[in-house]
Parts: sequence; structure tokens; C-alpha cells
Amino acid sequence: MPALLEVQHLCVRFPLRGARGGWLDAVKDVSLRLEAGCTLGVVGESGSGKSTLARCIMRLNAVHSGHLLFDGQRYEDWSAAKLQPLRRQMQMIFQDPVGSLNPRMSIESILAEPQEIHFPERSRQERRDTSARLLQRVGLPADSLQRRPHEFSGGQRQRIGIARALAVEPRLILCDEPVSALDVSVQASILNLLRDLQDELGLSLLFIAHDLAVVRHMSDEILVMHHGCAVEQGPADELCSQPREAYTQRLLQSVPTLEGQFRTP
Repeated sequence: MPALLEVQHLCVRFPLRGARGGWLDAVKDVSLRLEAGCTLGVVGESGSGKSTLARCIMRLNAVHSGHLLFDGQRYEDWSAAKLQPLRRQMQMIFQDPVGSLNPRMSIESILAEPQEIHFPERSRQERRDTSARLLQRVGLPADSLQRRPHEFSGGQRQRIGIARALAVEPRLILCDEPVSALDVSVQASILNLLRDLQDELGLSLLFIAHDLAVVRHMSDEILVMHHGCAVEQGPADELCSQPREAYTQRLLQSVPTLEGQFRTP
């Protein structure tokens, strides 16, 4: 049986500006598998290629070479029209809860927009009712629909971003450093929310962060990236207790943790 998501020998290059030109290899020959209902953590320092990898999986960045497969179907070269049904299956939660929400739109409009695209048969009242339920599911009051993003705290805005991702009933959510811009106490509540939603809805998560301790709490498997390469991969507890690579050992030693603020899985 194929994995829900598979990446095979992915390479991503960006042209360098300036007189000398050339190319920047942002992701170099990265492969991974994510099984349905599981969490794959991707960890590494800033600039290691984590976000570029996620954006390529979502087809927000072009693939230079390699293959992307969802449920066994290759999609790295699909057109925008062909990708639309697939985008309902995969959604993304972005790092910046402020910049990822349109400040001119009400929360109702933000949550209704993806429903209009992927569920055009729903009436306006059905979209409103669904949006209210989504807010409650992520721990916000249902009567917040007419408010604007600036009226919420950073953690609340990230909850709205999670609700927007859930609006199209995806099977896979890519979490691109979803808590790095939040206070430590708020981080733990968002991470616990994601775990609860995964258990409740049977979601698969690709969870990106630079804190290996956080990734360990969230993940079944971990992929460590450095300078665009996958340097180590394995079961979360095993990789964190017996890291083989010196780079992974440095990550474990150098980052603050949220130990003690998570519920035991």
C-alpha cells in the first residue's frame, strides 16, 4: 500500500541574482515517506531547506527534479486546474499568524473562502454554520465570526489559521513552524490542540520546526535537514536518544525545550 505522501529524490534550485548568476541548491536529493494518520517531523536550523520542502510539497515552489506522490499518484508536474482537487486533501498552516490572515477580511470570510472554492454546493448559511463550528473546534467562541484578525492575540490568530486549514476537511496538514512566533506558554497549547485534532480527525501531519525537543513530542518519525540535505531520519524517540550525526547532537544540545508542558501521548 502506498504512503499517503512520498517525496523521491527532490531537488529544488533558485537562480541567483547578480552579475555572476548561477543557482542556489535549496533542497538536495531529499526523500521521505509519511504514512496515513502519522506525524513526520522535519527539523533543522533556519536556511536548512525545511520551508522550501513544504512549499514544494504544496506546489507553491517549482520542483527542479524528483517526484511528489500523494496516495500513490505523482503530481509534481500537474497543472493548476488538475491540482485543485488535490489541494483540498493537503492544507498548510504558516509560521506567521499575522501575515497569513488578510486583515481586511472578517473571520467568517476567511473561513468561508476555502469552502466556496471546494464546496460550491454549500449555501451561505451552511458555510457560516461550518465556520462557527470550526471556531469552537479550535477553542474560540463561535460569535467571533464578524471580528477582524487584528482583534485577536497571536495564539488566537494561529487557531484561526488552523480552522481555515480544517475548513476543506483535508487528510494532510503541513505545519510550517506554526509556533515559532508565539510565546512559550502559548506554543504548548497550540501543539496540544494539533495533537487533539489529529486524534479526533485522523489527520496526517508534516510538522516543521527548529526545536528538536518540540518535534520529538509531536512526531512518530523525524527527518533532520542541514544545508538542504536530509542528514538523518528515524523513529522520534530513537533518533533523539541515540542520534548518529554530530549535527543532530548539536541540535539536541543547543535549543530550549517545552519539556513538561505537553500532555503525555
